[in-house]
This record gives sequence, C-alpha cells and structure tokens, in this order.
Amino acid sequence: MLSQRALEAFLAVMRAGSVSGAAVRLSISQPAASRLIRDLETQTGLLLFDRVGNRISPTEAAHALASEVERAFVGLSEIAVAAREIGRGRRERLRIASMPVLSLTLIPEVAADIHASGQLDDLDLEILSFSTQSVIHMVASRQVVLGFVAPVMETPEIRLLTHERVPIRCIMSPDDPLAHCARIGLDDLSDRAVVGYSSTTTSGAMLDQLFAAMHVPPRIVARARLSSVVSALSLRGLGVGLVDSFTAAEHEARGGLSRPLDIVETFGFSVITSRLGAPHPAAEMFLNGISARISRYADWT
Repeated sequence: MLSQRALEAFLAVMRAGSVSGAAVRLSISQPAASRLIRDLETQTGLLLFDRVGNRISPTEAAHALASEVERAFVGLSEIAVAAREIGRGRRERLRIASMPVLSLTLIPEVAADIHASGQLDDLDLEILSFSTQSVIHMVASRQVVLGFVAPVMETPEIRLLTHERVPIRCIMSPDDPLAHCARIGLDDLSDRAVVGYSSTTTSGAMLDQLFAAMHVPPRIVARARLSSVVSALSLRGLGVGLVDSFTAAEHEARGGLSRPLDIVETFGFSVITSRLGAPHPAAEMFLNGISARISRYADWT
C-alpha cells in the first residue's frame, strides 16, 4: 500500500520544484524528503525524477501521477472541509472545477459579477483548476458541483448543462505591425512570427491544420500549452497569438492589443454536472452569469 506521507512529499516536490523546497513545506529534513521520494519510486516501480547533480526534473510519469494524486487529495480535503463547516454552521457551498483557461478568465469575471450584486455574501465559493479529464472525474464523483471542460458529450455519469462558443481573436503587442489592422485574416499571418500552442493540445492541433493549408504559413517561434502563456509571450513581442476571447480580454487589460480574426473556427467549452443528487440552488445563478458574460463576447469587434 502506498504511503500517504510519501505521496505528500511527492506533491510537495512537484509544487516546490526541488527536494529542499519540499522539505521546508513539510517541515522535515531534506534527506527525509529524499528518502520518501525514493520509497515512492520503489513502491510504484516508476522513475519519477531525473537527477543531474543536485537538481531534479520531473519525468512524464511524475506529471501523470501528480494529476491522479492531486485528484485523490482533493477528495480527502473535501471531507476535512465539510467536517469543519458542519462544526461551525454550514454556508451554502459551490465548488467548481475548470480547465485552466476558464479558471483564469471567465469564471473570475462571473464571480466578480455575482459579488457586485451582493449574492456572493452567503455563498462559499471554491474554484479549482484541473485538466478536462480530471474535471470530468471530479464531477462524476460529485467532488464538485459544476465542471467547465473542453466540449464533451453526456454520459451516464455526467449531464451537459450548456455548451458555449466564442470567437478566436488575434493578440499582439502594442507596437506590432498588425496593430493598424481593424481585422486580421489568415493571409495577414503569412511568414509572420506566431506564438502557437503545443501540438498535443486541441487548439494546437486545430491551428496547425489551418496553417498547413496556407500557401505561405506563419513561423511558429514558440509554443505553449496555456493561452495565458501565449498571451505573455505575445505581449513581450515574440509574435502574435491566436486565443479565445476571454484570454484576449485579459491580454488587453495587461496593455496588449487584440483584433477580430476572420476564421470560422471558434473556442468552445461545456458546463457539466453530475446526474446524481438534487440541483444546486447556486449553480443556476452561476450559469446565468456565464450566459450574460458570453453575450458580451459574441459581438466583440
């Protein structure tokens, strides 16, 4: 049986980026933290970290395992939180899990709208950020009330509440040569420096297909998995980026520019909940807030 303490040490190393940092977080010695990691590797039969001198680097196996451990620990944390709330008188609680792009943009916007209306005062809101597959598992197991994921179909475990789409926009630094354009077409990106997405992502695969069909495709100067990283690189002048409307709005708030992009492809997401249990009274309020925000982006020019 896997040691919970070894799993805690493993997560601490993944979060801190070093064994010494993990030891500080856990209030144990560095040799003790190293021993816990070695024990976990022995128990699982996995090489979790590549070691070069005094530095370590997580392997692919470590990243995959971390996702599963995080998910399990969220369940334990939920039990502890519930016990504390029962002890002090429970407020209405709404737990949401979302893929990162929405947990950094749309969901905080909606939470701010609800807060401004005074409806957040009696609501204990918790927002978690995970991959789509992890969110689906959390919804199906009723660890969270709402899940925001890449487009999915209903299953026997999850119910689709809504599916939304917003335009993809072109983002850039204020001094980019395309800043004078009111709209951007794909031809405008020919032989241009572009910050793209990792090919293993949905956005990356879609954009790579679009670029491959161009007579003169753009030059991909960097790739990232998260749209927030694409925005950060674009803002610093590495190249233009093609992102969802939510990230484009955040990009403009940080001083960048965005323009409508003349393509038919859009950014879509699904909101899901568990098929088990009664509807959460605060979930409808949050869904109404989502619809109101989406309508603002649909006609953004």
